[in-house]
Amino acid sequence: MGTYNRLTTKMQCPRCHSQVEVVVDCYFGDTSQMRNYLVGDTYEWFPRKAVQNGGRPEGGNTKGEGYTECPKCEKDFHVKVVVENDTIIGAEPDATKAPFIPD
Repeated sequence: MGTYNRLTTKMQCPRCHSQVEVVVDCYFGDTSQMRNYLVGDTYEWFPRKAVQNGGRPEGGNTKGEGYTECPKCEKDFHVKVVVENDTIIGAEPDATKAPFIPD
């Protein structure tokens, strides 16, 4: 079983276009404690690790990989979690990655 953090936020589902609250699985940074986050929280990184191993990116800025399912249409989509200066400022659907659940 993999570890990941969870971000609860509101966004528009790219599949059904509804405005929904989603829980995004975040696959970056320090996931060892499986933390729960909200927009505005400080994101945790592994100290002295490379970025690809959960370390802090330069300036604490990244668009980290995430994944969620819409509670309304029950379809999935990938998400970019936006972190600036170590603070989560939002999340957006990642249109560059195909979903796993077909239409």
